[in-house]
Amino acid sequence: MKKISTFFIAAMCNMASLAQGLAFQLSDGTVLENGTELTVAGHDDAEAMELHSGLCVKNLTSKQTGLYVKTKAISGSIQVCFGGTCVPLFEGMESEKMGVLPANEVVDLLIGAPTFMVSGYITRKIEVTAWLANAVDEKVTITLTFTNDPALSVEEVKATPAKVYAKDNVLYCQFADAANRQLQVYNVAGNLCKDIRLTSESESLPLEGMAKGVYIYRVMEASKKAESGKFLVK
Repeated sequence: MKKISTFFIAAMCNMASLAQGLAFQLSDGTVLENGTELTVAGHDDAEAMELHSGLCVKNLTSKQTGLYVKTKAISGSIQVCFGGTCVPLFEGMESEKMGVLPANEVVDLLIGAPTFMVSGYITRKIEVTAWLANAVDEKVTITLTFTNDPALSVEEVKATPAKVYAKDNVLYCQFADAANRQLQVYNVAGNLCKDIRLTSESESLPLEGMAKGVYIYRVMEASKKAESGKFLVK
């Protein structure tokens, strides 16, 4: 039997631990990896007079459990209504709330930015950390900027320091700078599916012909530690 490399075993262990917890996702179903920095477009709500971030959390387990959510307003004022009550937060303030997360369910965290009596466009930046009551050591954190300014990019994932993700049957690779890198993609059986040289700071690779499922990637660059992670082909 072919020996599976150490990085692949480590990545699989990572996947196993993630599969027992929770994950952030957007209202359109886009799953966000831990540590993601994302810019999304909020939408105007004429009745509530606020921009809604569309940030949700998904229970990846088959059991109902308590959910803790810690939110920090990095810039601008926001409002968090998860857990049954609404708490306004101004820049630099943070709040920790608890609610119930049903088994295998997605719950909207109801984070918004008031637009009442605000002229022009607004942009808000927040940091959100979530964890399950029965797994306090398995926290996930994202930084989210939401805005109604059309001049700002929508769904722009910042490379910190590298970001590899799949969307609409395309694999996107984003890095801090251009360099010679090697991208290897493995399936869950440990078989090498792709081995591609990358040279620019932004690459997009079609995934046509690849079976649906989870894949492991490894990015190698001279004199640097290889980075690995996973993505899903739908």
